[in-house]
Amino acid sequence: MPATTRFPNLDGLRFMAACLVIVHHAENCKALLGLPHSGRLEQWDQIGHLGVLLFFVISGFLITYLLLREEAGQGRYSILNFQMRRILRIWPLYFLMVLLSMFVLPFVPLLHLPGTEAATVLENWPAKLGLFIVFLPSWVTAMAGPVPDAMHLWSIGTEEHFYLVWPVLLLLFKRYRPALMIAIFIGYAVIYRLLAPGFEAPGTVQWYLFKYWVNFNIDTMAVGAFMALLYLRQGRMLGVLLDTRLFLVVLLIVVVTMAIDPKGLVGYRAYSLLFGLLVLNFAANPRLARLLENPALRYLGRISYGIYVYHIAITMLVLQLFVDWRFSTDLLPYPFILLLTVLVAWASHRYFESWFLRMRGRYRPPLAGSAAT
Repeated sequence: MPATTRFPNLDGLRFMAACLVIVHHAENCKALLGLPHSGRLEQWDQIGHLGVLLFFVISGFLITYLLLREEAGQGRYSILNFQMRRILRIWPLYFLMVLLSMFVLPFVPLLHLPGTEAATVLENWPAKLGLFIVFLPSWVTAMAGPVPDAMHLWSIGTEEHFYLVWPVLLLLFKRYRPALMIAIFIGYAVIYRLLAPGFEAPGTVQWYLFKYWVNFNIDTMAVGAFMALLYLRQGRMLGVLLDTRLFLVVLLIVVVTMAIDPKGLVGYRAYSLLFGLLVLNFAANPRLARLLENPALRYLGRISYGIYVYHIAITMLVLQLFVDWRFSTDLLPYPFILLLTVLVAWASHRYFESWFLRMRGRYRPPLAGSAAT
């Protein structure tokens, strides 16, 4: 079993996924402000969601690898320690953004999304906060009213629920882990189809279940998990998948289809499989070991969580300033959005998140090292 403590390229890949989301939200923010936007918004929506799906595949890969490496080294893995590491990594920034989105950003016109007054955001605030506390951002608008600046946190809710169930499932199905991952990938689609009629009946129990399930994406994370399992077992199939020619073909398919029509040619579940192959090769193919290993990319990947959390508020700030200053809002805002978002994420990581991240060491097994996500 391999004993690596860090996978090459994955930090850089995380940053690239964050950039896809930034572009998606920037074009949508332009539309909200009544500014000209590039292409079709539906296409940008798909590209942004694919960026999040790539995050999910990477997360499934790394989380599963770390749990199973701990199990191999210690005889078992500690669910409590795993949850504490996740709490210290995710919760501080998540809840900071929730509080900012509810009680600060709506009162700063340059920072919040237009069309929602501060009074509207504050309506039913205990119910909204309660839903965020149990990591159900996808239910907030429907059950309690909008909190526009925090709606992108739905993916954090997905991750948190995955963290809750995944270590338990791996333990319960210890002897059948490959079958578990395949069953989740297939079963997700079955449950989706069973719940889908609820889409046409807003407010019903089935509608809420469908709204939750469509955002859960455990099938995508199971793809990453399956790739981690293949890597750990070092079987023949791994040698077939770690083929640079296969990697290049898959990369070409992904880039071309995302550029042409990310929804029509390849569905989300097919994309998750393609992303799984890319992640596996980026992480374990020795011929690709230096592809995304630029120190700047590595650092940007390490702060990509902050980039994701803060980018919408920064995007609105830059776009509205450009409007006030009568600058072009076509492509010119992008470098400023990216630079300012990175600066805020850097400051957040250094002066806020790092205080919590330092405490993770007491809950980390010796083998985890810098592969921790």
